[in-house]
Amino acid sequence: MRRFHLERRWAFPMQLNFLVTRFAQYLCASESDEYILDRSVFGDKIYASLYYKLGYFRDSQFGTYLMLYDSLLKHLTMPKLIIVLSCSFEEIMRRIRMRGRSDEIEAGEEYWRSLYDAYASFLDFVRSEIGLSATRCITLDLGDPAFIHTPERVERFIEEVTEALDMEAPVTTGG
Repeated sequence: MRRFHLERRWAFPMQLNFLVTRFAQYLCASESDEYILDRSVFGDKIYASLYYKLGYFRDSQFGTYLMLYDSLLKHLTMPKLIIVLSCSFEEIMRRIRMRGRSDEIEAGEEYWRSLYDAYASFLDFVRSEIGLSATRCITLDLGDPAFIHTPERVERFIEEVTEALDMEAPVTTGG
Protein backbone atom coordinates (compact mmCIF):
# COMPACT_ATOMS: atom_id res chain seq x y z
CA MET A 1 0.00 0.00 0.00
CA ARG A 2 2.78 2.42 0.85
CA ARG A 3 4.24 2.20 -2.67
CA PHE A 4 0.77 2.90 -4.10
CA HIS A 5 0.37 6.10 -2.11
CA LEU A 6 3.89 7.29 -2.86
CA GLU A 7 3.88 6.47 -6.58
CA ARG A 8 0.57 6.49 -8.43
CA ARG A 9 2.05 4.42 -11.24
CA TRP A 10 1.59 1.38 -8.99
CA ALA A 11 -2.16 1.93 -8.53
CA PHE A 12 -3.27 0.00 -11.62
CA PRO A 13 -1.12 -3.14 -11.13
CA MET A 14 -1.97 -3.13 -7.43
CA GLN A 15 -5.71 -2.97 -8.14
CA LEU A 16 -5.47 -5.75 -10.73
CA ASN A 17 -3.62 -7.84 -8.16
CA PHE A 18 -6.34 -7.19 -5.58
CA LEU A 19 -9.08 -8.06 -8.09
CA VAL A 20 -7.52 -11.36 -9.13
CA THR A 21 -6.65 -12.26 -5.52
CA ARG A 22 -10.19 -11.53 -4.29
CA PHE A 23 -11.64 -13.48 -7.20
CA ALA A 24 -9.48 -16.51 -6.35
CA GLN A 25 -10.39 -16.24 -2.65
CA TYR A 26 -14.08 -16.05 -3.52
CA LEU A 27 -13.87 -19.09 -5.81
CA CYS A 28 -12.09 -21.09 -3.12
CA ALA A 29 -14.54 -20.02 -0.41
CA SER A 30 -17.59 -20.71 -2.55
CA GLU A 31 -16.70 -24.41 -2.71
CA SER A 32 -18.23 -24.64 0.76
CA ASP A 33 -21.56 -23.56 2.21
CA GLU A 34 -19.77 -22.19 5.25
CA TYR A 35 -17.49 -19.29 4.47
CA ILE A 36 -17.10 -15.67 5.45
CA LEU A 37 -15.06 -13.11 3.56
CA ASP A 38 -14.23 -9.79 5.18
CA ARG A 39 -13.88 -8.19 1.75
CA SER A 40 -15.01 -9.63 -1.53
CA VAL A 41 -14.55 -9.12 -5.22
CA PHE A 42 -17.94 -7.37 -5.44
CA GLY A 43 -16.70 -4.16 -3.81
CA ASP A 44 -13.45 -4.05 -5.74
CA LYS A 45 -14.93 -1.92 -8.53
CA ILE A 46 -15.66 0.82 -5.99
CA TYR A 47 -11.92 1.24 -5.38
CA ALA A 48 -11.04 1.07 -9.07
CA SER A 49 -13.69 3.66 -9.97
CA LEU A 50 -12.44 5.95 -7.23
CA TYR A 51 -8.82 5.64 -8.35
CA TYR A 52 -9.88 6.40 -11.91
CA LYS A 53 -11.76 9.53 -10.76
CA LEU A 54 -8.72 10.61 -8.74
CA GLY A 55 -6.51 10.27 -11.83
CA TYR A 56 -4.58 7.19 -10.66
CA PHE A 57 -5.63 5.21 -13.80
CA ARG A 58 -5.53 6.25 -17.45
CA ASP A 59 -8.68 5.71 -19.53
CA SER A 60 -7.19 2.63 -21.19
CA GLN A 61 -6.25 1.11 -17.84
CA PHE A 62 -9.71 1.64 -16.41
CA GLY A 63 -11.26 0.12 -19.54
CA THR A 64 -9.03 -2.94 -19.15
CA TYR A 65 -9.95 -3.21 -15.48
CA LEU A 66 -13.69 -3.05 -16.27
CA MET A 67 -13.42 -5.75 -18.95
CA LEU A 68 -11.59 -8.07 -16.56
CA TYR A 69 -13.95 -7.31 -13.66
CA ASP A 70 -17.07 -7.97 -15.74
CA SER A 71 -15.59 -11.18 -17.18
CA LEU A 72 -14.61 -12.54 -13.77
CA LEU A 73 -17.96 -11.79 -12.14
CA LYS A 74 -19.78 -13.90 -14.73
CA HIS A 75 -18.14 -16.97 -13.18
CA LEU A 76 -19.22 -16.38 -9.58
CA THR A 77 -22.02 -17.84 -7.50
CA MET A 78 -23.82 -15.01 -5.74
CA PRO A 79 -23.60 -14.91 -1.94
CA LYS A 80 -26.60 -15.59 0.30
CA LEU A 81 -25.76 -12.68 2.56
CA ILE A 82 -23.75 -9.47 2.60
CA ILE A 83 -23.13 -7.79 5.93
CA VAL A 84 -22.17 -4.15 5.55
CA LEU A 85 -20.28 -2.68 8.49
CA SER A 86 -20.78 1.06 8.73
CA CYS A 87 -19.99 4.03 10.92
CA SER A 88 -19.66 7.77 10.54
CA PHE A 89 -16.80 9.35 8.62
CA GLU A 90 -15.65 11.06 11.80
CA GLU A 91 -15.41 7.69 13.57
CA ILE A 92 -13.43 6.23 10.68
CA MET A 93 -10.95 9.10 10.82
CA ARG A 94 -10.67 8.75 14.60
CA ARG A 95 -9.83 5.05 14.20
CA ILE A 96 -7.27 5.75 11.46
CA ARG A 97 -5.52 8.30 13.67
CA MET A 98 -5.69 5.94 16.65
CA ARG A 99 -4.09 3.08 14.64
CA GLY A 100 -1.31 5.42 13.60
CA ARG A 101 -0.36 3.59 10.38
CA SER A 102 1.73 6.06 8.42
CA ASP A 103 0.50 4.96 4.96
CA GLU A 104 -3.14 5.45 6.04
CA ILE A 105 -2.43 8.84 7.59
CA GLU A 106 -0.36 9.98 4.59
CA ALA A 107 -3.24 9.11 2.23
CA GLY A 108 -5.00 12.17 3.65
CA GLU A 109 -8.50 12.93 4.80
CA GLU A 110 -9.65 13.86 1.28
CA TYR A 111 -8.82 10.34 0.04
CA TRP A 112 -10.70 8.72 2.93
CA ARG A 113 -13.68 11.04 2.38
CA SER A 114 -13.80 10.07 -1.30
CA LEU A 115 -13.67 6.37 -0.42
CA TYR A 116 -16.30 6.80 2.29
CA ASP A 117 -18.62 8.55 -0.16
CA ALA A 118 -18.03 5.84 -2.77
CA TYR A 119 -18.94 3.12 -0.27
CA ALA A 120 -22.08 4.99 0.78
CA SER A 121 -23.77 3.70 -2.35
CA PHE A 122 -22.36 0.16 -2.05
CA LEU A 123 -25.69 -1.61 -1.54
CA ASP A 124 -27.31 0.18 -4.47
CA PHE A 125 -24.26 -0.71 -6.54
CA VAL A 126 -24.29 -4.44 -5.75
CA ARG A 127 -28.03 -4.72 -6.25
CA SER A 128 -28.24 -2.88 -9.56
CA GLU A 129 -24.90 -3.38 -11.29
CA ILE A 130 -23.97 -6.82 -10.04
CA GLY A 131 -27.46 -8.24 -9.86
CA LEU A 132 -27.46 -9.27 -6.24
CA SER A 133 -31.10 -8.34 -5.76
CA ALA A 134 -31.83 -11.79 -4.29
CA THR A 135 -28.93 -11.50 -1.86
CA ARG A 136 -29.92 -10.46 1.64
CA CYS A 137 -28.07 -7.40 2.94
CA ILE A 138 -27.75 -6.50 6.60
CA THR A 139 -26.15 -3.24 7.69
CA LEU A 140 -24.49 -3.12 11.08
CA ASP A 141 -23.62 0.30 12.55
CA LEU A 142 -20.26 -0.15 14.28
CA GLY A 143 -20.33 3.45 15.40
CA ASP A 144 -23.03 2.52 17.91
CA PRO A 145 -21.19 1.37 21.06
CA ALA A 146 -24.47 0.19 22.58
CA PHE A 147 -24.65 -2.67 20.08
CA ILE A 148 -22.06 -4.89 21.75
CA HIS A 149 -23.33 -3.97 25.21
CA THR A 150 -26.96 -4.83 24.47
CA PRO A 151 -27.46 -8.61 24.40
CA GLU A 152 -30.90 -8.27 22.80
CA ARG A 153 -29.46 -6.40 19.82
CA VAL A 154 -26.69 -8.95 19.41
CA GLU A 155 -29.27 -11.76 19.57
CA ARG A 156 -31.43 -10.00 16.96
CA PHE A 157 -28.42 -9.65 14.66
CA ILE A 158 -27.57 -13.36 15.07
CA GLU A 159 -31.19 -14.25 14.28
CA GLU A 160 -31.12 -12.11 11.12
CA VAL A 161 -27.92 -13.78 9.93
CA THR A 162 -29.24 -17.24 10.79
CA GLU A 163 -32.47 -16.59 8.92
CA ALA A 164 -30.68 -15.16 5.89
CA LEU A 165 -28.45 -18.21 5.67
CA ASP A 166 -31.27 -20.69 6.33
CA MET A 167 -29.32 -22.08 9.23
CA GLU A 168 -30.48 -23.73 12.40
CA ALA A 169 -30.61 -21.11 15.15
CA PRO A 170 -27.59 -21.30 17.47
CA VAL A 171 -28.18 -22.22 21.07
CA THR A 172 -27.47 -19.29 23.37
CA THR A 173 -26.70 -19.35 27.04
CA GLY A 174 -28.60 -16.15 27.79
CA GLY A 175 -25.81 -14.84 29.98
